[in-house]
Amino acid sequence: MNKDIRIKCEEGSFKYRVSGILISNNKVLTVQMNDNGFYCLPGGHVELMEKSSDAIIREFYEETGIQAKVEKLLYVTENFFEGNLGKCHELGMYYLLSCKNINIKDYTTIEHDKNGDMKLEFKWLDINNLNNFKPEFIKSEIVNINEEIKHFIIQNNIEKS
Repeated sequence: MNKDIRIKCEEGSFKYRVSGILISNNKVLTVQMNDNGFYCLPGGHVELMEKSSDAIIREFYEETGIQAKVEKLLYVTENFFEGNLGKCHELGMYYLLSCKNINIKDYTTIEHDKNGDMKLEFKWLDINNLNNFKPEFIKSEIVNINEEIKHFIIQNNIEKS
């Protein structure tokens, strides 16, 4: 089992994540984890020595059972926020995905991951009505996907050390 790229220290943590954007009929597949009150995009941590494009295919399959294909990298984010373990610095890669015969419906499952069990509630949300969704920038970007890769720096009232 490979190690996720994450670093924990007294001041907080760093993690390297990937997220997948799968759109069908003007809806995007989202997930709510452990009833945390908001939806986000399916994905997970990149493992040491793993390409981010391979990581999203692996994570998407582990979480949804869908064998997706990477179409293109859309967004790179540097996200600074307060997490459960203090300050968090997250590097994120957001990929546009496709797959043949999308026929999954909303469902809930338990993922038995190397970091423990997690309740995952998958839901298709209208791209024009992403309520209770994070990160915020996706709400406006997803309705106007273009050819360029965009870079976002998200600082949620976190003071730099």
